[in-house]
Amino acid sequence: MSDFIKKALGMFVEFDETPDKNKGEKNIPSSPSSSPGAPHPIPAQQSAPKSDIYTSPMTQQDIDKFTRHFADVFDKANLDGLDYCEFSKMMEKLEGRIPDESTRIVTVFATLNMQGLTKDRILETARHYITVLDTDKEQFEKAAGEKATQEVENRKSKIAGLEKKVADNSEMIRKLTQEIAEAQATIAACKNEIVQYDSKISSSKGSYTIAYRAMYNKIVTDIQKLTQLI
Repeated sequence: MSDFIKKALGMFVEFDETPDKNKGEKNIPSSPSSSPGAPHPIPAQQSAPKSDIYTSPMTQQDIDKFTRHFADVFDKANLDGLDYCEFSKMMEKLEGRIPDESTRIVTVFATLNMQGLTKDRILETARHYITVLDTDKEQFEKAAGEKATQEVENRKSKIAGLEKKVADNSEMIRKLTQEIAEAQATIAACKNEIVQYDSKISSSKGSYTIAYRAMYNKIVTDIQKLTQLI
């Protein structure tokens, strides 16, 4: 599943591919080889849904982080029996042997169909995983909001209190010079922390959204192709 996630992310970012053994996958029928008699469907004419554009860069650390995140999300949400996940995994395994995606879709479907997987099942479970992604996105945004409140708002409150204290003691500046200096130093430190936390949270949200849209668009694109080709 991590290869599937990295391939989806590959629509938006560049990174080095590293071998990854499949862990905890359900048994999938052995991959058939492409033959001269394999059907050649008409390529899909519809283009993939337009992606959102984000200016924040996605680091290798972000890629690894969200690859693990979505692998865990899909592992927990994986349905029993053959479904869209098994279809996608076999599509990945056959990519080197059947480079043409349209031919590969038809070949993989024909193989899994003999095991009981239907077109309706693929499309139904693909939509299920879109719902899973949407739910995960809501949970992520909620957690990011709570993190922002905890890490940023507390420091803003501290700054406000210190600034009031500086104003109240301005008339006693000669007596309170040291206290004012310490308060101003704390204010500067808090402001710097706010910038750092804002940047970190913004970068994390931007990277998550890129990963989310990549996964979302990969599934939607597969649904379009499956609807036309099968």
